[in-house]
Amino acid sequence: MSSVKINERILEGITKNSGGDEVIKDFLINLIYEEADHPGQWWWKDTYKKLIDRFSADWEVGDEN
Repeated sequence: MSSVKINERILEGITKNSGGDEVIKDFLINLIYEEADHPGQWWWKDTYKKLIDRFSADWEVGDEN
């Protein structure tokens, strides 16, 4: 992860509201850290695609349906 410190209340809120879905929780937390590491830059498009691809693959593996 990052050396940036994210407010614990935010991380706890994500954990609480992710409905127990670890992939969604990890995706959102990783996204927050990416944004904190690269504020105000035009990095988002490729980074979002990579994160979505990575976590979608993880989610599909965990999907039993």
